[in-house]
Amino acid sequence: MASSSRKSRCAIAITAICFCLAVPYQQPIAAESAPVEAQGIPELTPEQLEKYQFENPAAKDNARISELSVGQVYTLNRQRRDLEALMVRQLGIMKFKGNPDDLKSLQLLVKNKVVKTSDIGTWQAMGVVFGDILANELDLHWVSYEDELGISKALRWRKTDNFLFPVTMFSKRVQFNEKIDAFALYDSVKADVAAFKAYDRIHGEI
Repeated sequence: MASSSRKSRCAIAITAICFCLAVPYQQPIAAESAPVEAQGIPELTPEQLEKYQFENPAAKDNARISELSVGQVYTLNRQRRDLEALMVRQLGIMKFKGNPDDLKSLQLLVKNKVVKTSDIGTWQAMGVVFGDILANELDLHWVSYEDELGISKALRWRKTDNFLFPVTMFSKRVQFNEKIDAFALYDSVKADVAAFKAYDRIHGEI
């Protein structure tokens, strides 16, 4: 009887081993990852990954660009209103101007720790207001950007394939526990935009 039990346990163990060998390993899906090819791409830091979004030709080739939908316009306007209401309550600032003066207001929200780390919606509303500053100051416009990962609201320069994704610029930094400096971020993005404008002018893409 004991011998039969040992044989049974051995059979179960062998079956389990065979099952494990038969099931292929599946790579975990990474959240908030940028579309990159599986081969030939070096490991990037979160900062480099964010900048890589508009430098990746494959992503742009597969993307569908269109005007903002009515729903997207409504969402952007609601986020602006919600953040303005927060600014009135917390800082006594009545309205955003859509220019670099608003950077001080955004930085005050960060400095005073008004927004909780978990409040992704408000961090993204800050990204919308930041995007309005970029659009007004750097000659960009809002568009709908759709690829295999979904639909995003992006900033585009003229009719070129240069895009920025400001809505998540603050929330991503919160996600990666990075320091948020609205002024430094603006200067960095401004330099990037100047670089791809210069490139397009040199290569006759505008």
